[in-house]
Amino acid sequence: MEGTQRKRLLSLDTSRGFYTCVIIIAHAFSHLMFWDMSLIALEDFSIVAIIILSPIIIIATCAPVFVQISASALSYNFYLDVQKFIQSQKEIHTLSENPTSISFRNPMLLRIIKKNLINYAVLLGASLLHVFLFHYGLHWNGTVQHTILTGIIETGKILPINYEVFFQTDAIGLIAMSGIFNVGLISLLLCKEGFYKPKRNLMILFGLVFGWFILSPILHLVFDDLFWESLNAGQYGITLLLKLIVGPPQSIFPNFAFGFVGIIYGFAFAQGENYAFFKKSCGFLAIIFLGAAGIVVLLNGFSLSPDSFGLFLPLEIQLLDFAVIQILTLLFIKKIEFSSTSPEILRKRTRIFRQYGSVTMTVYMFESVLCLLNMLWFIPLWKLLPQTSFILHLEVFTFVAMQLSLWYGITTLWKRSKYKFSVEWFTVLIRKKILKN
Repeated sequence: MEGTQRKRLLSLDTSRGFYTCVIIIAHAFSHLMFWDMSLIALEDFSIVAIIILSPIIIIATCAPVFVQISASALSYNFYLDVQKFIQSQKEIHTLSENPTSISFRNPMLLRIIKKNLINYAVLLGASLLHVFLFHYGLHWNGTVQHTILTGIIETGKILPINYEVFFQTDAIGLIAMSGIFNVGLISLLLCKEGFYKPKRNLMILFGLVFGWFILSPILHLVFDDLFWESLNAGQYGITLLLKLIVGPPQSIFPNFAFGFVGIIYGFAFAQGENYAFFKKSCGFLAIIFLGAAGIVVLLNGFSLSPDSFGLFLPLEIQLLDFAVIQILTLLFIKKIEFSSTSPEILRKRTRIFRQYGSVTMTVYMFESVLCLLNMLWFIPLWKLLPQTSFILHLEVFTFVAMQLSLWYGITTLWKRSKYKFSVEWFTVLIRKKILKN
């Protein structure tokens, strides 16, 4: 493992951008069909259009994939930072071959932990801004809960602040909380002589993945109703505690499991594992979770409606999401990290996705605002045309293409200033200010 050269994982950058595009597409469709403007009823939506959109529909509820991507990047860099520290200690102590016992009380290692915790703390702050200001209206606790800025655009009037939105767990908050948890988990796995026990660490992480999913339906069965009851009773301390366990829509259970499998992949990249490892790991998880999703569907049926997106997603959807993401992860790894194509050509081929992925959190935070603003002029314009089924379908698809194109244009122009004032830019700035570097 010594002498491993640090490189940027192109598959993570590419997949992050790919899923960012999925967010833009899925939310654009949803704003026109579910949340704000029901142009076409679901039963009237063309079967041809459904077939075309089926890949997007399958992964539209896969927001926790960003937890997996974030955890892979975190564990990959964390592992290599620790490896670099160990190598420096061996050089100081005349290249001793004895294992270096790792204590994270060491200033250098503490700095690694602080750096990552600051990143996720900033994201947690961005999450609070998102759910108070910029999130689209969600079906929440029996009503549609609007945030401040998007609420003005959606309703045309200034609404009183609804503090219940504080108890929503959005995707940004999920990434932040998972990241903070994973920093501690990785530190525990690698401390003392844990760095030298990759098989033990692998078994622990696989155990956490399965254990987390097994616990999930039990915890939701016990606590989901209590969450709403405590919220309605004004018992906000209990509600906050339950938010950290089952808070919708992006509940920690089971979504932290995406982070655990992300750590597995990040460690594997850092340890120089070959493609066979990823094929076995991704394939094993995909088969198990596809089978589990099938069993749940056979027992309980399949249920997913637009109203679910502000509540708790059905277990079969959570299982299916996890399986599909592992399949797609393997495809990205195979086509990029283990491709025979030269790195230069790969970078050119993945440039567009990587551009979207450079400001994923910023896009996620503001894409609903852009979507709603464009609807103000776009919808009246199309009403000048005959409202036939063909025109309505064309209207929806044109709007989605426009949203995707606008974000590409925005990121292209923004790239010139290195995405100054983006969420990602502020994260780096705050971290440097705190660490004074």
